[in-house]
Amino acid sequence: MAFIGKDVPAQNSPALVAGAGLYTGDVKLDRMTYAHIVRSPYAAAKILSIDASAALELPGVLLVVTGEELRAKDYAMPVEGFGKGASLKPFALYPLAVGRVRYAGEGVAAVVAEDPYTAKQAALLVDVDYEDLDPVVDPERGLTADSPLVEPDWGSNVLFEIRMQAGDAGGLIAKAARTVGGELRHHRYTGAALEPRAYVADYDPHRRTLTFWASTQCPHPMRTLLAQTLHLAENDIRVIQPNVGGAFGLKIPYFQEEPLVAALSLLAGRPVRWIAERREDLLAGGHAREGHFTWQAAFEDDGLVTALKVRYVADVGAPSALAGWGQAYVTGFALPTCYKIRDTDVEVVAVTTNKCPWNAYRGFGKESSSWLMDRVMDAVARETGRDRMAVRSRNFIPPDEFPYPQNGGAVIDSGNYPQALKRVLEMIDYANFPKLKAEARAQGRYIGLGIGQELTPEGCSIAGSARFNGWDGATVRISPTGEVTVLTGVTSPGTGNETALAQIAADQLGIDVKDVRVIQGDTSLCPYGLGNFSSRGVIMGGSAVHIAAGELREKLFKVAGRMLEAAPGDLETADGRIMLKGAPFRHVGTKDVVATIYGDCHGAAACGVEPGLEATRYFRHENVYHQPETQGRYSAYPSWANQSTALIAEVDPETGVVKILRYCAVHDSGKVINPMTAEGNVHGGTAQGIGGALFEHLVYDDCGQLTTTTFMDYTLPTALEVPHIELEHQETLSPFSPLGTKGVGESGVTSPLGALCGAVEDALCEFGVRIDRLPLSPENVWTALHPKGGRA
Repeated sequence: MAFIGKDVPAQNSPALVAGAGLYTGDVKLDRMTYAHIVRSPYAAAKILSIDASAALELPGVLLVVTGEELRAKDYAMPVEGFGKGASLKPFALYPLAVGRVRYAGEGVAAVVAEDPYTAKQAALLVDVDYEDLDPVVDPERGLTADSPLVEPDWGSNVLFEIRMQAGDAGGLIAKAARTVGGELRHHRYTGAALEPRAYVADYDPHRRTLTFWASTQCPHPMRTLLAQTLHLAENDIRVIQPNVGGAFGLKIPYFQEEPLVAALSLLAGRPVRWIAERREDLLAGGHAREGHFTWQAAFEDDGLVTALKVRYVADVGAPSALAGWGQAYVTGFALPTCYKIRDTDVEVVAVTTNKCPWNAYRGFGKESSSWLMDRVMDAVARETGRDRMAVRSRNFIPPDEFPYPQNGGAVIDSGNYPQALKRVLEMIDYANFPKLKAEARAQGRYIGLGIGQELTPEGCSIAGSARFNGWDGATVRISPTGEVTVLTGVTSPGTGNETALAQIAADQLGIDVKDVRVIQGDTSLCPYGLGNFSSRGVIMGGSAVHIAAGELREKLFKVAGRMLEAAPGDLETADGRIMLKGAPFRHVGTKDVVATIYGDCHGAAACGVEPGLEATRYFRHENVYHQPETQGRYSAYPSWANQSTALIAEVDPETGVVKILRYCAVHDSGKVINPMTAEGNVHGGTAQGIGGALFEHLVYDDCGQLTTTTFMDYTLPTALEVPHIELEHQETLSPFSPLGTKGVGESGVTSPLGALCGAVEDALCEFGVRIDRLPLSPENVWTALHPKGGRA
C-alpha cells in the first residue's frame, strides 16, 4: 500500500495553522441578529413568572421568548434511550425550561437583538420570579425515600437501573478463601474545547428553508432532530458543519440551544447567531464522570481473579436529550474489560441530580471501568505479594481466544494484551526501576511506577437509534480529468480523519493522495451519515470509502482489461497506472481509462460499461448484536482498541503535588491508517486523561451551585504538566472491518487514571497509602498520606 500506514500530513492543516479556517463564529450574514440566554441561578426552582417588558423596551431588542411560548408551539425535543441496554423514563423537554428549572444554568428565556451587547444587556432586564426548591446534589442521598425529586412524576431519582450477571459471582465470593474489596469515587469533569458551542440559524420564510451552521459532530442527525422538533420537512433543512475547534463528544446533538437558536430565527424571520461564553459552556455544556464504586473480588494465591462483584452509582445530573447518561451503562457493560473473569455481577444505578446533565465525553464510561480494574488488579497484587505485571498477565484474555465473547454481551474483536504490556514495561525499563527508586529515596525523593491498562470499545451502535448506529456511507467520484472527490457521512471535529479517508481512496484507486479531495459536514452535499462519535470515522466511514472506491476500481479494471487485452483479475494499480501483475511494463494510465469511460463510452473498451464514475456505498459493521432472542447476546460496541501504559511519577509528601517524570504507552487500534494523526489523537487523549486524573474537577456546593465556572477555577494541564509521551503502535487486526481498523479517537484518555493511582501508591508505599478517590489533587494526596485527613 502506497499511503495506508504512512505519515501523510493532514489535509486541513495548512489552512488551519494559517488562520484561514472557517468556524461557525466566522459566519456573517446580512441582517444578522444575536441571541443571549437568560439562565437560572437556582439548581431547583419553580418558575412563577417571567416579565420581559423592560427588556423589550430597550432599543435594538427584537424579541424575548420563554419556554411556555415554545411549548405552545409544540416544540418538544425528542429523547431516545440506549436501545435494549437501558431506557429512559419519559419526561417532557423543550428548548427552554417550562414551569421549573432542574439545574443552575438551565435556560429560561432567550433574547434576540441587533447586536450581542444589547442582547446581553436586555437579558439582565428579564425579571424571572422563582420559588427556590431543595436540590438533589448527592446521588446517594437522592436514592433515599425522603429525598426531593428531580422529576416529580417519576416517584424516584433513578433514571435507570440495570444488572449484568454471568455465572455466580456472589456465591463464589462467599465461599472463596481469599477476597478483597473496597470503594472508589470518581469525580466530575468535562472536556474544554477551545471553541465553545456555536450556532447560526437562517430561516428563509419565502422559500421555507432553514440553513443551520453548527459547531457539531453530527450534521445529518441534527437535521433530523431539528425537523422533528420544529415540524419542518427534513429536506427543507440544511445543516453545515464548518471547521470545529475541538469537540471530544461534547458537541454531539441534542442540546436545548440547538433547536432554540433555530426557533428564534423562525420567529424573528432573520438570521440568529449564538456563541456560548466559557461560563455557559461549563455551566450547561455537559459534564461527565462522577460515580461511586463498591466492589469485591475473589482470587487465588497465584493472583487469578475468579469472581468480581460491582455496584456503580452514577451521578448523571438532570435528564436531557444528550447522550451522556449512557456512559453509566457503558461502564458496566465494559467490565471486566481485558480480563478473563467468567463470574461477574455488575449493577449500575444511574441517579438524576440537580446538576448539569452528563454529556458524551471522550472515554464515555470506559475510562471508569478500566480505572476500576486497574485498582482491582493492584489490590490483588498487594494481597498476594505478586508482581503487578504478573497479576495482570495471569488474568488477561489469551491472544488465541479472540474474537472473545465478553460477559456483558460483547464480542471483543482482537487483541494481544500480554504482548503490549510486556513491551511497554521494556520501554520504561521496569526491571531496573527498583534500583532507580532506591536511588531517589536515598536523595529524599519519593518516586513510584504505575501501570494502566485500557480497553476502549468503539463504534457505538444502539438498537433502534437514528443517531448512534453501526453504519455509515460514502460517495466516491472520479472527474473526467481523473481527480477524486470523496463525500462522506462521517465528520471531523479536528481529528484528521479526512486525511485517512483520502489515503484509503488513493490506495484503492492507485493514485496520489494529493489528487483526492474529501468533503464532509454538509447535509446538502454528503450522503446521509451519522457523523463523528465513538472513534467511528475510520471504522465506519473509512470502510464505506474502501467499498465505494473498490466498486470504481472494478469498473476501471474492466475497461483497462479490454485496453490491455487482459483479464481484470490479472491487473493491479499503483502510481496512477493500471498494469498487468508481474509485468508492470504492460500498463495504461488511470487517467486514460477514466477519459475512455467518459469520452468513448460507445467504443470497444467501454461499450457495455455504465458511463460515469461515481459510487455511493454504505458499510454496516457485522460485530453488532441487536437480536438477543436469536443471537444470544446484546452488544452495541463492535470494535475494541486497547493500550498499555507505564509511567513514573514523583510525589512531594509535604504538599501532595504529583509530577509525571516519564510516560510510555503501547497502543493497539488495529490497522493504523495514518500513524502521525493516530499519535496526535493518542497524545490529545493522554493530555485529557492526565488532566482528569490530576487537575480538572467540576465542584458543586450543597446548594447545587457550580463553583468552578472559569479556567481560573477549572484547572487544565498545560504543556508544562504533560510529559513527553513515548508511544508505540501494536497492530492486531479486527476481523470484522475491511482494513482491520478498530478506531483511535478515544484512546489514551483512560490509562493515566489507573497508572497514576498506582504510581502514587508505589511512591508512598512505606506509608501504606491507599488511593480510592480522584482527582489526585495535592489536597487529596496529602489527605491520603495523613491519617487524620482520611483517605483520598
